[in-house]
Amino acid sequence: MKTCVFIVTQLSQPRCIKRIETIQKAGIPFKVYGFDNGLYTENIKNVSFPIEEIMTNKEHGKIARILFPIKSIRRIINTNKENCVFYLFGFETAVMARIAGCKKYIYEEADVNAVKRRYAIQRKFLLALDRNIIRKSLLTVFTSQGFIDFLFKKFRSCGNFLLLPNKLSPYFNQVDRTQFSLKNININHVKFGFIGLIRYPNTIIRFAKVVGKYFPQHEFHFYGDIAYRVCIDDELKSFQNVYFHGSFSNPTDLQIIYSNIDINIVCYDTSSINVRIAEPNKLYESIYFNTPIVVSKGTYLEKRVKDLNVGASINALSEEDIIYFINNLDQDKLQSYIASMNKINSKDLIDNPYEFLNVLTFCLS
Repeated sequence: MKTCVFIVTQLSQPRCIKRIETIQKAGIPFKVYGFDNGLYTENIKNVSFPIEEIMTNKEHGKIARILFPIKSIRRIINTNKENCVFYLFGFETAVMARIAGCKKYIYEEADVNAVKRRYAIQRKFLLALDRNIIRKSLLTVFTSQGFIDFLFKKFRSCGNFLLLPNKLSPYFNQVDRTQFSLKNININHVKFGFIGLIRYPNTIIRFAKVVGKYFPQHEFHFYGDIAYRVCIDDELKSFQNVYFHGSFSNPTDLQIIYSNIDINIVCYDTSSINVRIAEPNKLYESIYFNTPIVVSKGTYLEKRVKDLNVGASINALSEEDIIYFINNLDQDKLQSYIASMNKINSKDLIDNPYEFLNVLTFCLS
């Protein structure tokens, strides 16, 4: 069997760690190369797998910062020429690897980053490039059906992909979920929460400000690092009912975090096409921990939430809509969401590694 060589842009991203650990436990030979961007730092501290190299891009200047990872990836490819298949996480990594000469690869796309460009001509070019990378891959792993529908709705699909929603780590097979089954929300004192990289000032941070400004009886809790270029202003910091808990370890800290919040706020900014078609892992986390979820209108995630009856959708770009939502919180409705969550089998919320391993083994044989 060939060696699976991982090239990871965000080395401590929980989804990447989950994939690597799945292969490690299956006894498949592998190597890990990754870049450290300073995020999710708690997650990488206790990983059980060896890392060949951690690269930090300290280059100055836009061109130098682009050339550095390409040069590094080319060196990795040349070091691992024989009897291996590369596993590329993310569009940018795949583009750089292709430029560096990578030919036999598996590609995982958890965000359609090609659409995160201002101009239509840029998006059109990068989407064409993304489809080419998918078609040339041995296998492409998608984390959302929305991505597949978007990328191939008007184009003939190549068929070499696998849908693997970003469910919870198999770690949770050992956790007793019943402790969350009796969650009872006091609508007179609600603890709203956001879990993950703190970003989206137009929606998530706006929601927190609304809670801080107009609803002193409620609380808003942030768990996670603050994203680069996101400014947390003095107004938000001044509210006595808005809390920043800092970085955490995923998955081990999730039980404590979800036990401390009542409603999970996952209202990402829908000005991004990627947000509108993604299926974040927060859906599966919220259901597992019986925590009603609030998402943005006009998204694939909204469709999933409504189909499962596990939460509500709002226009979080509007302060008035957020205020209306909070003012009209309904105890019975919230409990109906929790009841729906309780009915969903835990096995449907946790990764089944065998589906992934069966396809991967075929690619490595």
